[in-house]
Amino acid sequence: MNKSIAFASLLVLSIVSFVVAQIPNVNLANSIVQARQQNNALLVTYTWTVQTQIMKDGNVKDTRIQQVAYGPGGVPQYTLINDESSPLPRGFFRRSIAENEKEEVETYLKGVEQLVAQYTLPTPGAIVNFLQSATIVQTTGPAGLQALQTTGANVVTPGDSMTITFNPTTYLPTSMNVSTSYNGQPLTMNATFRTVPGSNLNHMQYSTVNIPGKGLMVNVHNYDYVPNN
Repeated sequence: MNKSIAFASLLVLSIVSFVVAQIPNVNLANSIVQARQQNNALLVTYTWTVQTQIMKDGNVKDTRIQQVAYGPGGVPQYTLINDESSPLPRGFFRRSIAENEKEEVETYLKGVEQLVAQYTLPTPGAIVNFLQSATIVQTTGPAGLQALQTTGANVVTPGDSMTITFNPTTYLPTSMNVSTSYNGQPLTMNATFRTVPGSNLNHMQYSTVNIPGKGLMVNVHNYDYVPNN
């Protein structure tokens, strides 16, 4: 009986090992997941500033500066420091129309934010799924720095494409480019990452979301990372 149980256990372990071995790029995925987890553990010990600029048809409509820090339960807390919205037109009807347009844009951008968040591959499973079918190329940057360029398609929505470049030593991202669509409108997102001087913390420094069909562009800048006391 014991021999039968031992044989069955060995068989199960063999099957599991075989399945894991068949997952393409599984070692790279594990390295990226581990690096992400370590970086997230460091991120929650910092407070930083984020500036968000919303442009419509080439004109700046809103610039918001917020301070970000993680609160209880690992949820980021945003504190508004400054908000410079473009002035609304005078006159009741014109003002009412402008206010409605502002609400529509904000609602639309919330949906865009939720879509873009999926491309950050927020879970280990999402990272594994992306790398299973991604094309991986070792590249050399302008400064002679080595990088791992990973490119995949149909990541979140049918027909989309995404390229993430990783540091091959730290397995943390250095840049990210997404081409997708939201509500039938083409959307692109480009982001660059950096490491905080004197720290191992990697973070998204600049990101730009562009939706030409809507005349919308959102620029985000994260900066002034300070360790909490």
